[in-house]
Amino acid sequence: MKKTKSLKKWAAIVPLALMSITMAGIPVLDSPVHAAVAPSFSDVPAGHWAYGAVDDLVKAGIVDGYGDNTFKGDKTISRYEFAIIIAKAMDKFETADEKNKQLIDKLSAEFAGELNRLGARVAKVETKTNTWIGGETRFRVVGNDPSIGNKLSGSDTFEFRQRIKFWGNVNDTMSFFGRIATTGGNKFGNAEYASGSEIALDQMTVTAKDTLGFDSIRVGRSALDFITTGLIGKPMNVDGILLTNSWDKLSFKGWTGNIKTNKWDAANARYGDNDSYQFTTGQLGYKLSNNVTLYGGYYWADVPGSSDPSGKGLLNTNRGSFDSSQGWTSSVVYKMGKYTLLGDYVGSKLDRAVDLPDNPKGWAVQFSNSQAPPAMYQAVGLVNPAKKGTDAWMVSYRSVDAGALPSGAGGFDTTSVANPGQPYNVFTHSTDNVNAWFLAYQKVVAKNVVLSLEYQDYKIKDKGLTSLTKDRLDKTYMTKLEFFY
Repeated sequence: MKKTKSLKKWAAIVPLALMSITMAGIPVLDSPVHAAVAPSFSDVPAGHWAYGAVDDLVKAGIVDGYGDNTFKGDKTISRYEFAIIIAKAMDKFETADEKNKQLIDKLSAEFAGELNRLGARVAKVETKTNTWIGGETRFRVVGNDPSIGNKLSGSDTFEFRQRIKFWGNVNDTMSFFGRIATTGGNKFGNAEYASGSEIALDQMTVTAKDTLGFDSIRVGRSALDFITTGLIGKPMNVDGILLTNSWDKLSFKGWTGNIKTNKWDAANARYGDNDSYQFTTGQLGYKLSNNVTLYGGYYWADVPGSSDPSGKGLLNTNRGSFDSSQGWTSSVVYKMGKYTLLGDYVGSKLDRAVDLPDNPKGWAVQFSNSQAPPAMYQAVGLVNPAKKGTDAWMVSYRSVDAGALPSGAGGFDTTSVANPGQPYNVFTHSTDNVNAWFLAYQKVVAKNVVLSLEYQDYKIKDKGLTSLTKDRLDKTYMTKLEFFY
């Protein structure tokens, strides 16, 4: 096929659309996700040439309009929404005439950053392959200062991680995603892994669009898609089904699946166990104005909470338990020029609670100058790795009662590192019975190379549920260097 010109290729990042931001990007939305360039999520001004160009593509039948072969360019949309339309046009590049190929090329160049974030590589129109590959390499140095237990030391303070990602199209309405990642032996100087690191296929999903009345249905193993703007979620992998839909200013996101290892039954161990720790969520979003979006939802969790006298149980306590929980969630996104304020609230009801308040609550706020999709860091990154020299910061605070969030669904869990045997461990309990400050800064030091600096200061929220003699819990530090390709 004769092409009008060569198109630049980028390394693709995990498709943002799979995160229902959505933004994985972790994921997170599916995987860890990284922010678009400013102002990707603000409206393109009326009169911009792109509206006319897309309208021409609609009239040519290359992309869908509103059912009457029009685009209605008098209604402004964001750069991100334009990128979704252009990505669909790129799918039909080969069937377009010469004039429309030039329009697609021009639009692709104008919205290159947003297309890159969506994983819509421009190389897609240059080849006939349906499968793409990308990856992430991460090095990090971590440290902590716990009030009890031992500090991280030696190889525990120097870590690496490798991820290889695969994604592509099954047909016009279905796509797939898979990821291989190192899961063990990720510490420098770890002699027992001298022959290499353990790896696993930790994510695998199939997504169908415009199916059964939903905009998208995703089935498989992925990060737990957050509800609220990130207080409830999970960067680690869970098995489930995600449903999304939107109607003008209203949006819906629902998820159900298993967020923890199935309940073990010795008598049936050979056959597995069909009694899962089921977690189900539903959330509605409403765009009140260009600057304000509101979210409300509900969750049901067949996930127990239990404690251990040594402070190493599912709860960040040394007493108390419950069988299951459910609760309401609410969130607000408020954009103030180049700044964004996020707020989350969760109110839960614990079933058959023992030695615990049965109506725990949790909340979080974040203030940032990032132009990322509206989600708590680290559910969403602060910068676009493709834009060298850009940087952003955020400050957040969270206050969460014991048991307010189901075990395995704490959005900040694993954002800090601590010794595995440490009581009241902030690695596994970053979102339970804590008050915590979180500060982060990211800078793109070279194209697709991101430097991150992070600090968290933890205090126990209800000391009476622990054996601690003071509120101070831990302080954690982290420096990361990540490479995306």
